[in-house]
Amino acid sequence: MGIMASALHMMENVMGKVMQSLLMPKVAPDWFAGTRRLTEFPQAPAESLLLLGFVTLQVPDVEAAMRFFVKGLGAKEGPEVGGAKTVCLGASQLRLRPGGDAVWPGNFYLWVEDSRKALSSCEELDKSGGSCIQEVFHIKDQSAADAILLQDPVGNSFVVNQAPVGGMAKTMRSVLPGTDQVSNALAVVGITYPIAAGKAGSVVRFYSHFLDAAMSKNKQGYVLNFSLGKALHQTLTFVEEEEAPEPGPLEVCIYVVSMDHLKQAFEKCSEAGITDGSWEDAEKACEFSFSRCVEPASQETVLELRHLIRAPQHPEWPLPRDLPTRASFSESQ
Repeated sequence: MGIMASALHMMENVMGKVMQSLLMPKVAPDWFAGTRRLTEFPQAPAESLLLLGFVTLQVPDVEAAMRFFVKGLGAKEGPEVGGAKTVCLGASQLRLRPGGDAVWPGNFYLWVEDSRKALSSCEELDKSGGSCIQEVFHIKDQSAADAILLQDPVGNSFVVNQAPVGGMAKTMRSVLPGTDQVSNALAVVGITYPIAAGKAGSVVRFYSHFLDAAMSKNKQGYVLNFSLGKALHQTLTFVEEEEAPEPGPLEVCIYVVSMDHLKQAFEKCSEAGITDGSWEDAEKACEFSFSRCVEPASQETVLELRHLIRAPQHPEWPLPRDLPTRASFSESQ
């Protein structure tokens, strides 16, 4: 049994099913090899989307949240965008807007290069009056932090693991800008999002139809796949719950692989009436948005979550354009 699977088994015994389902995936990704040495991510499904670009959260105290991410997790602070502070977690971002306290209803699954360093930094934050550390799991060595359960000042939940040894961290950093290659936080590897019981089929059909996206099923839920290539594979997993929380003012940014992909998605969303404007405007902006996910046949709303859909030509594309990923820049900038 690998490290991640062992941690999950222990957590079920210690925390109970309710807390476990809120704070951590029930199973490790199929490709996660425990202590086996890995140098790159295995090939993702062919129709995977490109990148989880960012998630926007509203927080009452931006500076307190930034301390958690930068000093605790060892993330890099990025440039402010539209009044939002930016936290760079490898290729993805969290954008923090002031004035609210909407908690992401699922959890974020992060990889760091050094989990001991992350734990030590979070312990220092807690000494100054914080309470970010919820649980630490030591599987083989009491000095090692195999899984860390954290909570930011607003209540967003984070599961932190150390990346597999063997060169994985180096591969993950190979596509990042040079200034991002020194942070301890390597990537957002997965995000979970609860949906109402019985809605999973409709959610799968939405992403498959409107975004031509690869979705798979695991023991936890229904998985939307993202892949840059060998440097990063991410997932957004929808988990059915009897009482799914009411959606807050949250936003997720998704990059598709090309401008052609963006156009196809825009045309389908426009035909369904879930996005406004013309393709000419979307093409110029390299993005479009919608706030409702619908059943393709009936147009019934099955999920309310603001999506920002972008092509890699977008000016805020976070990675160097000359490095090898699945992103297509063939249409020229």
